[in-house]
Amino acid sequence: MKTSWQTTGRAVLGAVWLAAAALARENPPMSSRILTVLVVDYAGVPDGSLKDMEALSSVLLSRAGVRTEWVHCLGHTAGSRPAICDANLETGSVLLRILKAYPGTQNKLGDPLGTAMVESGYASIYVSEIERDAAQNELTAGCLMAYAATHEIGHLLLGPKHSPAGIMRAIWGPAEYRAMGQRGLNFNRTQQAALRLAVPVAGERLAGLRRP
Repeated sequence: MKTSWQTTGRAVLGAVWLAAAALARENPPMSSRILTVLVVDYAGVPDGSLKDMEALSSVLLSRAGVRTEWVHCLGHTAGSRPAICDANLETGSVLLRILKAYPGTQNKLGDPLGTAMVESGYASIYVSEIERDAAQNELTAGCLMAYAATHEIGHLLLGPKHSPAGIMRAIWGPAEYRAMGQRGLNFNRTQQAALRLAVPVAGERLAGLRRP
């Protein structure tokens, strides 16, 4: 009998989120190296899915030694717009756009789940394609959004190249989706070391990042 991660995903997310918090407390040298992710939600994603995305993506990046701070520039939080949303991406920040669907034309590999503009420091993920693949692979939308967002954030920090396995694989297959269901798809050790070097100390600029 197949196990449905739709029913157990949130419980697992809570456990891994607590583990990530513990990991952050155990690694104080990284406390001054925080990546700020500015989230612009043009798709109107439900609050629960957005929170699941941010929680799991934080866990995945924390396993590489990268702490994250999520700032909502448009989306599921009310209130005034934070000033950082209108600033240049020069102080350890990246921009994540959530769009309803991929705006380009389909290629032989199908529509992507996300894209990254590496030199400009912003990435996009596509809800329609994510929901389709999540349903086909018995994942919650929040889970696959987290992996798609983390993959694109990985590009912003590591560059445009892919790897033959793990989060940064170009095309995910059944094995990767099964690993996602167990929250077991990660960056490799080389990527983890590179990610730690790519995130600046507070006040510094991301290496190689240009203004959009």
